[in-house]
Amino acid sequence: MMRIFLIRHGETEWNKQNRLQGNSDIHLSPEGFHQAMILAEHAPLQNADAIYSSDLARAVSTANILAERLNLTVNTMPLLRETNFGDWEGRFISELMEESPKAFGKFFTAPERCHPPNGETFLECQARVMIGIREIIANHENQNVIVVCHGAANRLILGAALDMPIHKMWAIGQFNMALNILRVDDGEFTVELVNSTYHVHPY
Repeated sequence: MMRIFLIRHGETEWNKQNRLQGNSDIHLSPEGFHQAMILAEHAPLQNADAIYSSDLARAVSTANILAERLNLTVNTMPLLRETNFGDWEGRFISELMEESPKAFGKFFTAPERCHPPNGETFLECQARVMIGIREIIANHENQNVIVVCHGAANRLILGAALDMPIHKMWAIGQFNMALNILRVDDGEFTVELVNSTYHVHPY
């Protein structure tokens, strides 16, 4: 048995502004750094044996803060990058909804049919990130591993673990600095925790 502590990176300025980030290399905001420092104190992470991260700056910075606290070395993995939103990256969601209601509308209403211009589909992203997750599983049998990733990518990983259709991906909440826990037994997933932000915002 192994456990994956799947974490979304801390807040960025583009998160606050409701801009699509995708593969754009945006850094954490001051609040994002603060969130990561709080999570570094979170008890379930203290037993981690390894830490992996998307190679994008907002994920790496989050992972580095956790790694320093836990005395681990961050393994960066490009396979864990966020969905490539192509020409939509850097744009305000409200602008895209106004300019391209038919094409961009599918982003939320029919994500399985959404294809950003010069980007990738959510199906393509899911296939990519799951290659990375399966590689991590193969390398860390019976260990606890932290994986720092992204909002849409995390939803796609959780959806794959739950055998959910991509059409339902937005039914999974995924706030900045959210903690998810997946148990893996002989390659099969059990989702034990989803979108926990109690460490950042106690209820």
